[in-house]
Amino acid sequence: MIVGADSVLMFAPFSNGKQGISGHLFITNFKISFVTADKSSYPDGDNNQAPQRNKLLNNTDIPLTCVEAIYQVSSGDKRRRLLPGMNITTQTKYLEIHFRFSYPGKENLLFAFEFGHNSHLDEKPPPEFLEQGDWERELERLQCQSFWRVCNIDCNNPNHIKCFFFSLPEYFVIPSSLQNNDINKAAAQFVDNRIPTWSYTYCVNGASLVKMSQLQPESDFKNLEDKMLSAVKESSGNEKDLFVLDLSRHCPSLADVRTSHEKFRAIIMTDSAKDFYSSDSRWYSNLENSQWLQQVSSCLNVSNLVVNQMIRESVTVVLKEEYCCDMSCLVSSLVQLQLDPEYRTQEGFQSLVQREWVVMGHPFQKRLNLIWNANSETEQAPIFLLFLDCVWQLLQQFPSSFAFTETYLTSLWDTVHVGIFDTFLFNNVRHRRQFLQNGRRLTLLSLPSVWDWKFHLSDEQQLLFKNPLYMLRNSYDLDKVVESAKGALRHSGEKLRENCYRLLLGSSPPSTYMFALQDTVLRPEVTASLIKVWTQCYLRWIIPAQIVGGGNPSQYMQQCILAEEVICLRHKLQTLMDEAHGTQQTLGDESRRARGSRPNSGLLFGSTGYQTTSKHLSSVYITSSFPFSPGVSQHTQHSLICGPLSRYLKDTAIDPLDEAQDDD
Repeated sequence: MIVGADSVLMFAPFSNGKQGISGHLFITNFKISFVTADKSSYPDGDNNQAPQRNKLLNNTDIPLTCVEAIYQVSSGDKRRRLLPGMNITTQTKYLEIHFRFSYPGKENLLFAFEFGHNSHLDEKPPPEFLEQGDWERELERLQCQSFWRVCNIDCNNPNHIKCFFFSLPEYFVIPSSLQNNDINKAAAQFVDNRIPTWSYTYCVNGASLVKMSQLQPESDFKNLEDKMLSAVKESSGNEKDLFVLDLSRHCPSLADVRTSHEKFRAIIMTDSAKDFYSSDSRWYSNLENSQWLQQVSSCLNVSNLVVNQMIRESVTVVLKEEYCCDMSCLVSSLVQLQLDPEYRTQEGFQSLVQREWVVMGHPFQKRLNLIWNANSETEQAPIFLLFLDCVWQLLQQFPSSFAFTETYLTSLWDTVHVGIFDTFLFNNVRHRRQFLQNGRRLTLLSLPSVWDWKFHLSDEQQLLFKNPLYMLRNSYDLDKVVESAKGALRHSGEKLRENCYRLLLGSSPPSTYMFALQDTVLRPEVTASLIKVWTQCYLRWIIPAQIVGGGNPSQYMQQCILAEEVICLRHKLQTLMDEAHGTQQTLGDESRRARGSRPNSGLLFGSTGYQTTSKHLSSVYITSSFPFSPGVSQHTQHSLICGPLSRYLKDTAIDPLDEAQDDD
């Protein structure tokens, strides 16, 4: 603890300074923490805690990495920004803490660097792509190991690549035809030495996705770039010309993203009902002026362009960016999400982020402005947060194609701002390695990975990461029903379709072309009407904007119940079939009991989920901010039309009251 203050009153949001909680305020080298002096002063006691409560932070804790500024408010609502070392006058009405980032000037002033935590992962982490085998396994999975090879940076071996690739990892993938000597000659001609490197190969037709930086402005060796691109074309396995896409002409710049995010953040940061309702009439115009959704749409549009080139034209695409560490990471990741279902699982998505962003050198420390310097403002831009927003848009348009939920994405968004996970603390792999080797206090310690979810969330909270629609689609043979329906539609509409295509195109396309790719390749719509605000993430703390009993969380609850109903019906059907065939008689007592109990779905209302006590179910109310904001208190429950979480389960196959009666 650095300092503390007694007899502090923390005002409740949207109370206009008329309601508050008394307690103590503490500042540590990790967070600002408010501890109430009287637990009864909380409206609901422990029930007022949000269900998605972080192990590292309580509802009244603020990481120092999220503090932008502190304002002193005196009589007449006059505000004065407090700078380091300034004294507070005695005529202080209250203090305002504006959340964003604090700006330490040195890395070792960050809490994560001062107190490295040796996190032991209970679960197998995703591939970190710090070893050669990780890359080779990915090449084998995509069946392109004959055209691409893993290269190794080793200064001690004259036959390997030299050590001037400061922002690239020790291992990365290049065309097989390129020799190490060719790379050593060409690297200095590219900005930040970022030669063309492999990201992905679409194994259906061999089209690949490659990233590269621009040539140095003073470079006269255009022939070296041509030689590198010629090797990329050779690895594509066809004679088609490469599609080189200059992202600076199609994607927003760092300055555009930074300015847009600041404007967008300004319209969603309000803590008084007066400010909220006065700005509500200007919400859409302010949202339009921020250009944030336009930035999201622009990125999705570029990823669609790349996907179409790789799918329809079977062309290898080269993403070209000045430093090849920002928009190239974003577009490349979106393309792989659209093409490959493997990356739409939680493990696959984490592996994708680890490879394309962390290992390949997205400068998180600069873009998140974790360390202050003279160039901080120009280098800051929340590119990764923009990427998460794009992924959320994909999830909304293709709700059954992802194994994870928006709660998972919002939780990941939060971890970026905690400032304790090494995943989002460094600019590249070498930066991380140099600090851990040079920092005496951290020589024998390691920082926790963001993928170690048990470090900061309970097992029950992680159940909210699982998508019931994805589980139903992939685990219960529903695809056969869908294919049967498609067959009926194809048969009944065959004549109409043939006539339409004869009129429009002159010939009828094969049915395989019409239906084969739509389930595996995602092509999102990017029109303004379909790009939405990520309400769970951005509006969860604005109480007047919460939809009580509605929003995406309410739909998610119904989907979880639907999945449990399907599991129950399937289980009962299997039990009846076993009884009809006499299978139960051949089983032992233990196996018979296992067959008799409902299978665990691994979802929210599974046998190990929220269905623990009826008291807990009766105390949790659903709003559009669930599970991050408690939203509803006992003082307002009597005026609500909707009921608590237990009402969702009433008269369903997993009603806890029915199960209790069955047990009796």
